[in-house]
Amino acid sequence: MSDHDPFNYPQQAHPKARDLMSEDFFWDCADEDAPFGSDEGWDAYYEWRSWRSENPTSEIKECIAWIVSYRLDEYNDSLYSDTQVKKDIESPDDAFLAEGFDIYTLDTTIIATGLGQLIDEGKIDETAKPYIRVAVMRQLHPLLCERDQRSVILKAVLRVIDAA
Repeated sequence: MSDHDPFNYPQQAHPKARDLMSEDFFWDCADEDAPFGSDEGWDAYYEWRSWRSENPTSEIKECIAWIVSYRLDEYNDSLYSDTQVKKDIESPDDAFLAEGFDIYTLDTTIIATGLGQLIDEGKIDETAKPYIRVAVMRQLHPLLCERDQRSVILKAVLRVIDAA
């Protein structure tokens, strides 16, 4: 893959991504609530691109598996239950993959990876969508999503995932 910057040069993004990700916040690299506005989201996009160049025919689910240390079976709906979110907030060192990620960083990385595939390839593999939804749903939990604008952004991400 060639080097490109779809955030400053949106014409470099896949047309389907530009169509589905119509809100300005999708392309905002300064808004911490935006998918690529944090360092984690920005870095995840470029890590996705690096992974893709080394794995050109693999499904993005394999990239997500790599991110979660091949523990995909544990990255599931239970992570955004009230009980689990409360537990993770109270004891962040015991949260899923706490040895490598905090709850925000892990989910942001997975969201940006999925949207990264859309930006570059115009799709999100169906097999990856459940994991991206887990990331979004956990971040939408009222104990984690305290700002209205963050909720608007995350709900838009869900819409994009479903449409991609």
